[in-house]
Amino acid sequence: MTAGITAAFLKGVSLFAALEDRDLEAVAESFVPRRYKKSAMVVHEGDDADGLYVVLKGHVGVSCMTEGGKESLLSILKVGDIFGEMAMIDRSPRSASVTALSDSEFAVLLRERFVELLGRRPQLSPALMASLCDRIRSTNATLVRGALDVRARLASTLLRLEQRFGEKTEGGTRLTIRLTDQQMANMIGTTRETVNRTLNSFWDEKLIDRRTRDILISDDTSLARIATR
Repeated sequence: MTAGITAAFLKGVSLFAALEDRDLEAVAESFVPRRYKKSAMVVHEGDDADGLYVVLKGHVGVSCMTEGGKESLLSILKVGDIFGEMAMIDRSPRSASVTALSDSEFAVLLRERFVELLGRRPQLSPALMASLCDRIRSTNATLVRGALDVRARLASTLLRLEQRFGEKTEGGTRLTIRLTDQQMANMIGTTRETVNRTLNSFWDEKLIDRRTRDILISDDTSLARIATR
Protein backbone atom coordinates (compact mmCIF):
# COMPACT_ATOMS: atom_id res chain seq x y z
CA MET A 1 0.00 0.00 0.00
CA THR A 2 1.51 3.33 -0.99
CA ALA A 3 2.16 6.05 1.58
CA GLY A 4 -1.09 7.07 3.16
CA ILE A 5 -3.62 5.78 0.61
CA THR A 6 -5.66 2.81 1.79
CA ALA A 7 -8.67 0.89 0.55
CA ALA A 8 -10.65 2.26 3.50
CA PHE A 9 -9.74 5.83 2.53
CA LEU A 10 -10.67 5.25 -1.13
CA LYS A 11 -14.07 3.90 -0.05
CA GLY A 12 -14.86 7.43 1.12
CA VAL A 13 -13.86 9.00 -2.21
CA SER A 14 -16.96 9.27 -4.40
CA LEU A 15 -15.21 8.18 -7.59
CA PHE A 16 -14.19 4.83 -6.07
CA ALA A 17 -17.04 4.19 -3.61
CA ALA A 18 -18.80 1.66 -5.89
CA LEU A 19 -15.83 -0.71 -6.03
CA GLU A 20 -15.71 -3.94 -4.06
CA ASP A 21 -13.21 -4.14 -1.20
CA ARG A 22 -10.89 -6.47 -3.14
CA ASP A 23 -10.89 -4.03 -6.06
CA LEU A 24 -10.18 -1.11 -3.75
CA GLU A 25 -7.09 -2.89 -2.47
CA ALA A 26 -5.78 -3.27 -6.03
CA VAL A 27 -6.62 0.33 -6.94
CA ALA A 28 -4.91 1.67 -3.80
CA GLU A 29 -1.71 -0.10 -4.81
CA SER A 30 -1.78 1.74 -8.15
CA PHE A 31 -1.35 5.20 -6.58
CA VAL A 32 1.95 6.98 -6.04
CA PRO A 33 2.52 9.56 -3.27
CA ARG A 34 3.40 13.22 -3.78
CA ARG A 35 3.98 15.99 -1.26
CA TYR A 36 4.04 19.76 -1.70
CA LYS A 37 4.87 22.61 0.63
CA LYS A 38 2.50 25.51 1.22
CA SER A 39 2.28 27.86 -1.82
CA ALA A 40 3.83 25.28 -4.16
CA MET A 41 2.23 24.80 -7.59
CA VAL A 42 0.90 21.25 -7.84
CA VAL A 43 -0.23 21.41 -11.48
CA HIS A 44 -0.01 24.23 -14.00
CA GLU A 45 -2.77 25.38 -16.32
CA GLY A 46 -1.89 24.32 -19.87
CA ASP A 47 0.46 21.49 -18.85
CA ASP A 48 -0.01 17.96 -20.12
CA ALA A 49 -2.07 15.90 -17.70
CA ASP A 50 -0.07 13.24 -15.88
CA GLY A 51 -2.65 11.80 -13.53
CA LEU A 52 -5.65 12.01 -11.24
CA TYR A 53 -4.99 13.41 -7.76
CA VAL A 54 -6.65 12.56 -4.45
CA VAL A 55 -6.06 15.02 -1.60
CA LEU A 56 -4.77 13.16 1.46
CA LYS A 57 -3.74 16.13 3.59
CA GLY A 58 -4.14 19.91 3.44
CA HIS A 59 -6.11 22.27 1.22
CA VAL A 60 -5.51 23.31 -2.38
CA GLY A 61 -6.81 26.14 -4.52
CA VAL A 62 -7.95 25.59 -8.11
CA SER A 63 -7.47 28.68 -10.29
CA CYS A 64 -7.19 29.89 -13.85
CA MET A 65 -6.04 33.08 -15.52
CA THR A 66 -8.65 35.42 -17.00
CA GLU A 67 -8.26 37.09 -20.38
CA GLY A 68 -7.13 40.19 -18.52
CA GLY A 69 -4.28 38.29 -16.94
CA LYS A 70 -5.77 38.11 -13.44
CA GLU A 71 -6.04 35.00 -11.32
CA SER A 72 -9.53 33.63 -10.71
CA LEU A 73 -9.78 31.24 -7.75
CA LEU A 74 -12.41 28.73 -8.83
CA SER A 75 -12.63 26.42 -5.84
CA ILE A 76 -10.88 25.09 -2.76
CA LEU A 77 -10.44 21.36 -2.27
CA LYS A 78 -9.97 19.43 0.95
CA VAL A 79 -9.06 15.92 2.09
CA GLY A 80 -10.90 13.30 0.03
CA ASP A 81 -11.48 15.58 -2.97
CA ILE A 82 -10.11 14.73 -6.41
CA PHE A 83 -8.87 16.78 -9.33
CA GLY A 84 -7.45 16.04 -12.74
CA GLU A 85 -10.16 13.60 -13.84
CA MET A 86 -11.32 15.72 -16.78
CA ALA A 87 -7.93 15.75 -18.47
CA MET A 88 -7.70 11.99 -17.97
CA ILE A 89 -10.58 11.48 -20.39
CA ASP A 90 -9.98 13.83 -23.31
CA ARG A 91 -6.15 14.11 -23.09
CA SER A 92 -6.47 17.89 -23.12
CA PRO A 93 -3.96 20.09 -21.27
CA ARG A 94 -4.78 21.06 -17.70
CA SER A 95 -7.68 23.53 -17.71
CA ALA A 96 -6.65 25.07 -14.37
CA SER A 97 -3.74 25.41 -11.99
CA VAL A 98 -3.73 23.89 -8.50
CA THR A 99 -1.75 25.46 -5.66
CA ALA A 100 -1.14 24.07 -2.17
CA LEU A 101 -2.75 26.43 0.36
CA SER A 102 -1.03 24.48 3.15
CA ASP A 103 1.54 21.71 3.33
CA SER A 104 -0.27 19.01 1.36
CA GLU A 105 -0.05 15.34 0.44
CA PHE A 106 -1.63 13.55 -2.51
CA ALA A 107 -2.09 10.10 -3.96
CA VAL A 108 -1.71 10.20 -7.74
CA LEU A 109 -3.10 7.69 -10.18
CA LEU A 110 -1.05 8.05 -13.36
CA ARG A 111 -2.98 8.29 -16.61
CA GLU A 112 -1.91 4.92 -17.99
CA ARG A 113 -3.12 3.14 -14.84
CA PHE A 114 -6.32 5.20 -14.81
CA VAL A 115 -7.22 4.17 -18.38
CA GLU A 116 -6.36 0.57 -17.54
CA LEU A 117 -8.63 0.66 -14.49
CA LEU A 118 -11.53 2.05 -16.49
CA GLY A 119 -11.18 -0.85 -18.90
CA ARG A 120 -11.01 -3.51 -16.19
CA ARG A 121 -13.56 -1.98 -13.81
CA PRO A 122 -16.42 -0.42 -15.83
CA GLN A 123 -18.32 0.33 -12.61
CA LEU A 124 -16.05 3.37 -12.29
CA SER A 125 -17.68 5.01 -15.32
CA PRO A 126 -20.97 6.13 -13.68
CA ALA A 127 -19.06 7.70 -10.78
CA LEU A 128 -16.75 9.42 -13.24
CA MET A 129 -19.72 10.85 -15.14
CA ALA A 130 -21.20 12.08 -11.85
CA SER A 131 -17.91 13.79 -11.02
CA LEU A 132 -17.88 15.55 -14.37
CA CYS A 133 -21.49 16.65 -13.89
CA ASP A 134 -20.52 18.14 -10.52
CA ARG A 135 -17.79 20.11 -12.29
CA ILE A 136 -20.32 21.47 -14.80
CA ARG A 137 -22.77 22.45 -12.06
CA SER A 138 -19.98 24.19 -10.17
CA THR A 139 -18.98 26.11 -13.31
CA ASN A 140 -22.60 27.17 -13.89
CA ALA A 141 -22.89 28.34 -10.29
CA THR A 142 -19.72 30.39 -10.71
CA LEU A 143 -21.17 32.06 -13.81
CA VAL A 144 -24.36 32.89 -11.94
CA ARG A 145 -22.41 34.39 -9.03
CA GLY A 146 -20.47 36.53 -11.48
CA ALA A 147 -23.69 38.35 -12.39
CA LEU A 148 -24.37 39.36 -8.77
CA ASP A 149 -23.08 42.43 -6.98
CA VAL A 150 -20.04 42.20 -4.72
CA ARG A 151 -22.02 41.82 -1.48
CA ALA A 152 -24.05 38.99 -2.96
CA ARG A 153 -20.98 37.28 -4.41
CA LEU A 154 -19.07 37.47 -1.14
CA ALA A 155 -22.08 36.30 0.89
CA SER A 156 -22.51 33.35 -1.49
CA THR A 157 -18.82 32.49 -1.19
CA LEU A 158 -18.92 32.58 2.62
CA LEU A 159 -21.91 30.23 2.60
CA ARG A 160 -20.11 27.80 0.28
CA LEU A 161 -17.08 27.87 2.56
CA GLU A 162 -19.35 27.29 5.55
CA GLN A 163 -20.83 24.24 3.86
CA ARG A 164 -17.46 22.69 3.07
CA PHE A 165 -15.24 23.94 5.89
CA GLY A 166 -17.65 24.97 8.64
CA GLU A 167 -17.35 23.79 12.25
CA LYS A 168 -20.29 24.46 14.55
CA THR A 169 -19.30 26.36 17.66
CA GLU A 170 -20.80 28.67 20.23
CA GLY A 171 -22.15 31.72 18.48
CA GLY A 172 -22.13 30.36 14.95
CA THR A 173 -20.02 28.42 12.47
CA ARG A 174 -16.25 28.79 12.38
CA LEU A 175 -14.50 28.48 9.02
CA THR A 176 -11.66 26.02 9.51
CA ILE A 177 -9.85 27.23 6.40
CA ARG A 178 -8.03 30.55 6.53
CA LEU A 179 -8.09 32.59 3.34
CA THR A 180 -6.55 35.98 2.81
CA ASP A 181 -8.68 38.87 1.60
CA GLN A 182 -6.78 38.63 -1.70
CA GLN A 183 -7.68 34.96 -2.11
CA MET A 184 -11.35 35.73 -1.52
CA ALA A 185 -11.07 38.61 -3.97
CA ASN A 186 -9.73 36.16 -6.54
CA MET A 187 -12.74 33.94 -5.88
CA ILE A 188 -15.32 36.63 -6.62
CA GLY A 189 -13.51 38.78 -9.16
CA THR A 190 -12.88 41.96 -7.23
CA THR A 191 -10.10 43.70 -5.29
CA ARG A 192 -8.63 42.92 -1.90
CA GLU A 193 -9.71 46.34 -0.62
CA THR A 194 -13.32 45.70 -1.67
CA VAL A 195 -13.37 42.33 0.08
CA ASN A 196 -11.93 43.84 3.26
CA ARG A 197 -14.48 46.65 3.21
CA THR A 198 -17.39 44.27 2.55
CA LEU A 199 -16.29 41.83 5.25
CA ASN A 200 -16.10 44.70 7.71
CA SER A 201 -19.63 45.76 6.73
CA PHE A 202 -20.83 42.20 7.37
CA TRP A 203 -19.12 42.39 10.75
CA ASP A 204 -20.80 45.71 11.55
CA GLU A 205 -24.13 44.08 10.68
CA LYS A 206 -23.30 41.17 13.03
CA LEU A 207 -23.41 38.63 10.19
CA ILE A 208 -19.83 37.50 10.84
CA ASP A 209 -17.20 37.94 13.55
CA ARG A 210 -13.57 38.71 12.63
CA ARG A 211 -12.08 39.10 16.10
CA THR A 212 -9.90 36.02 15.61
CA ARG A 213 -7.91 34.73 12.62
CA ASP A 214 -10.83 32.47 11.74
CA ILE A 215 -14.03 33.96 10.35
CA LEU A 216 -17.09 33.07 12.44
CA ILE A 217 -20.38 33.12 10.55
CA SER A 218 -22.98 34.20 13.09
CA ASP A 219 -26.02 34.83 10.86
CA ASP A 220 -26.05 32.61 7.78
CA THR A 221 -29.77 33.25 7.26
CA SER A 222 -29.15 36.93 6.57
CA LEU A 223 -26.12 36.06 4.41
CA ALA A 224 -28.36 33.76 2.36
CA ARG A 225 -30.83 36.61 1.78
CA ILE A 226 -27.99 38.85 0.60
CA ALA A 227 -26.64 36.09 -1.66
CA THR A 228 -29.92 35.83 -3.56
CA ARG A 229 -30.50 39.52 -4.18
